[in-house]
Amino acid sequence: MGACASEEHDPAALKMPAHRLESLYTFKLLLLGPGESGKSTVLKQLKSIYDVKPTPAEVEECMKALHQNTLECMKVLCDNAELMGYEIKEEDMKKTAAWLQDEDLQYNDELITPDQAKAILALFHCEAIQNTFARRSEYWILDAVGYYVENVHRFAAPGFKPDEKDMIFCRIRTTGKNLETKLKVKFPGARMDDEPAQITYEVVDVGGQRNERKKWIRMFSDVKAIIFLVNLAGYDQVLFEDKDRNRMAEALEVFGQITGWKDESKRSVQKKNVIHGVDVFKNVPIYLLLNKKDIFEVMIKKNPLSKTFPDFKGGSKSDEALNFIKQKFKAKCPTSRDVTIFDITGVSRFDVKTAFRDIEKDLIAKNRPRIKAEIKNYILEQKKANKKDGCIIS
Repeated sequence: MGACASEEHDPAALKMPAHRLESLYTFKLLLLGPGESGKSTVLKQLKSIYDVKPTPAEVEECMKALHQNTLECMKVLCDNAELMGYEIKEEDMKKTAAWLQDEDLQYNDELITPDQAKAILALFHCEAIQNTFARRSEYWILDAVGYYVENVHRFAAPGFKPDEKDMIFCRIRTTGKNLETKLKVKFPGARMDDEPAQITYEVVDVGGQRNERKKWIRMFSDVKAIIFLVNLAGYDQVLFEDKDRNRMAEALEVFGQITGWKDESKRSVQKKNVIHGVDVFKNVPIYLLLNKKDIFEVMIKKNPLSKTFPDFKGGSKSDEALNFIKQKFKAKCPTSRDVTIFDITGVSRFDVKTAFRDIEKDLIAKNRPRIKAEIKNYILEQKKANKKDGCIIS
């Protein structure tokens, strides 16, 4: 038996097989947060940053979604103009509003024609709709309504194909499905000799509306990090599924459930809104992305934060308001938890790229000791196995 000459028994050559090493450096990241927080937008940005090209089916889906986003927003504006008592006076615009308010229009995937695009743009800029638009904090509407309407002429043009910005702005609700994306990324920061040139992120985007949250538990296994998104502009907005519920208040409640925070002095969470299975996140790092900072900075000048949070004593400066909101979310963490917070504009490639790079480096730092220990244990097991085979390894 004696010494073994083959390379596989050479102590210097002992190392973990490439496929097992790759699995150790594969991180499942869960994008969580209430509806309209920007999870899908951030995922689309990450795909663009790491050169994951959209499929023809995704481009086609986006093209149809941009038409439907525009029609949905215009219907919401027309419906609320009526409720608020704003009268559309021009006959042509009344006909356009009646067409937009037809319930069947939202469900037949109708594409907007160039003539209809002109009519939509004219209606949007009439006094009644502009007055309604100015009061949009009182009802639910997509944040990108301005983008849809101002670009409707492009969407309606023959042969229109969405560009990268359109792909980011189109809104497709993550309902009844999870969006999973694999990102192969260059190793962040300094790499040791036994570390791979690339690491893999499995990014999972799940629906954020209340009826979707009961499905979150299906995705909780083997999660290496949670990226929790909050719509900063939600401090003065209501939920899609509950017109009486403030978006920021909902986000704070959901975040508190994810972190494991409890406060018996506050109102209990309704049973139907409880998120089950969150105990598995006890040792999982959480990164909080306060999103839509661009919209927030405009809104805060007109709509004071004290309207939603009476304990806020600051003024209309966005920095003061942002720090206050950060403290609100920090207060929803148990004392043993440390949450890293970023404030971003999700439609900004730079913001998303910068935040994710910091998350990458932190994840590697947190997981490196565990990975090194697993590699060391594997090599020790291999040495033991080789000795049993009659190979002498010092």
